[in-house]
Amino acid sequence: MSALEGVPPEIIILPPLALAAGVDLYLTLLVLGAATGSGWWATLPGALGDLDAPGVILIVGGFYLLEFLAETRPSTALFWNAFHAIIRPLAGVLLALLLLEGQPLTIVVPGAALAGILASVAHAARTGGGVLLWLDSARHPNRLLIALFEDVAVIGMVVLLLDAPRAALLAALLVITATLHLARSQVRAFAFAIRLVWAKAWRTLGHPRWTDPQAFPRWVRDALAGDVMAPGGGLRGSPAAGHRLPRAPRFAVGWVVVRGDTPLFVYQRHGGIGEVDMGSLRATSVSESAFFRRVELAGTASPNLYFGLDGPGTESLRAEFLATRTDLPPARNPGAGGG
Repeated sequence: MSALEGVPPEIIILPPLALAAGVDLYLTLLVLGAATGSGWWATLPGALGDLDAPGVILIVGGFYLLEFLAETRPSTALFWNAFHAIIRPLAGVLLALLLLEGQPLTIVVPGAALAGILASVAHAARTGGGVLLWLDSARHPNRLLIALFEDVAVIGMVVLLLDAPRAALLAALLVITATLHLARSQVRAFAFAIRLVWAKAWRTLGHPRWTDPQAFPRWVRDALAGDVMAPGGGLRGSPAAGHRLPRAPRFAVGWVVVRGDTPLFVYQRHGGIGEVDMGSLRATSVSESAFFRRVELAGTASPNLYFGLDGPGTESLRAEFLATRTDLPPARNPGAGGG
């Protein structure tokens, strides 16, 4: 850490502070607000000491309790975290402005931008991990234990950045490096969860349906250029997500397209477009929840497809994935793709 000699501590603790705020904003603010009154720290870097006002602590504590209650149920957690996709980066920027008070603009502006990005990505990755557990019908984690683990991690990070800024920076870099591979799927899961909320909110404006090819994104039309004259009168499709599909990322967001024979799942990836022919998998059931419709597929990896409520209805999905699949042999173990 000799390279950090002479670097102001405010700059060193910026990344771990932004990560902590992205994972649990209100607990981070509570710990900072209570820090000066605890006797352990006389002053806080920059203007973070302004957070110790009783009114600020009271309001932040109320939001902390609201967040805990909201996340006891997947449905309310979705709405809460979708709204905080805006709040988290703004809070990261504001914390950076407090932390870097008195620094030159050449440091404040990029520092605030970095804090906003880190807080946003941390929130998306943390929430996306919870979304993956929620979507997975075979796993029902204890939300209280998850919240306790997150709280301990956030408190530890904030205490560390106040006591040992360099160690906190190293810990933040290790966390980023260790989770980089998994975070991609988690961020995609969070983005898809926001779409589920949007589909739920606008469901009443139309009936569930497949989408005509004219409404496909350009990259989907380009990928299916050879299927324009598909049997049965053309193509139709729907935005969807695949979890643990063979030869695909752990969680991939794309489109399911019905071509007249077997559905095809297409998704964008680095260097091109990925495809999973659903004819190689055997659907076992189609179910509907408050926010999505799920097509469960056979295999030890428990692969699934997910559709928003504005997509094809349950009966239509059963017709495409179940009624025509009775002649398939038992599914092979498809394995699971990378992050």
